[in-house]
Amino acid sequence: MNCLDYRRALLVGTGESDAMSVHRLQCAGCAAEWQEQGAFEQALRDALEVPVPQGFAERMANAQAASRRKFLAAAASVFAAAGAGGFYLFARQDPLALAGIDFVMKEEANSIMMGALTRSEAKAELAGTLPIERMERIGQVKHVRPCPFNGKTAIHVVLMVPQGKVTLLVMADSTVGRMRHAEKEGLHAAVVGMKRGSVGVVGGDLDVVESVAGALKG
Repeated sequence: MNCLDYRRALLVGTGESDAMSVHRLQCAGCAAEWQEQGAFEQALRDALEVPVPQGFAERMANAQAASRRKFLAAAASVFAAAGAGGFYLFARQDPLALAGIDFVMKEEANSIMMGALTRSEAKAELAGTLPIERMERIGQVKHVRPCPFNGKTAIHVVLMVPQGKVTLLVMADSTVGRMRHAEKEGLHAAVVGMKRGSVGVVGGDLDVVESVAGALKG
């Protein structure tokens, strides 16, 4: 196992295997990464010890059902219109969604370590694309910070929901039509269009990613 394999496996969050442990004990850089990741995860666990917003479970269930209906309807429409070749184009990995996964794997920890905006600053940054109050209706906003993303600037948001953590990348200057998807290294991403710009949602559970994306879009 090399350093890149170790850090990718560590970010997926499935636990440290025997091979990973052997590598970490022989590599000071990966040992430091392991300690930093442990501190980050502990901070997120501490953040979860807060009341769940009233009515959250019902809103998530409704959003998930609506998201699945839209997704299946869109897939059926594309398949009927273009046949199997069209379905393949619909299902393929989307570059913008993949960029969101790469951000979580390589840059998210640095963004969090640099500190977050105050709530008033975050509210001002997000107002034109995805108001912070809208996100707070489905979870708890734990981190907001502008960051370089895909050659532009996005707003990086860490959102805590009962099922765990999801990462949002609010992109005021990127417009998409249909929902886009990607999967890589055990992470899932969806990108949905907003009235202005778009938002990427990245997490370890496909159902949670699609539910959050559907709730934000709706």
